[in-house]
Amino acid sequence: MDLFKNIDWLAWICTIALIIFFREASVWIMGLFHHPELGNLTGLLSLLIVLVIWRRFKKIPPRLVDTNNKLMKESGFAFLPICAGSLLMLVSMGKEIPLFLVVMFVSTLIPLWVYAKMAKKWL
Repeated sequence: MDLFKNIDWLAWICTIALIIFFREASVWIMGLFHHPELGNLTGLLSLLIVLVIWRRFKKIPPRLVDTNNKLMKESGFAFLPICAGSLLMLVSMGKEIPLFLVVMFVSTLIPLWVYAKMAKKWL
């Protein structure tokens, strides 16, 4: 039980609530424009913009930064079921696999790389 004593619960709850709020608000706003599928991306970008503006005037609390680092490091396991599902889909695609891989590359790796560069530079 000593494991749970060292966790900053308030920072975890605030960080997760912040992420959920920005995501849900963005999905709702994009839903008004009939494109709720863009909610995740606009939520991510709006949270980044708010944090960049916040950092310009004040320092981002270290508790938030530490919790975010732990959350990002540990959340890699969440993608394992998605990878397994993608592998099953690849098997059934046949000759459409190259196009699928190009779309996956462009739509995931490049935006994540750009976001990481922006976050590293401005946060």
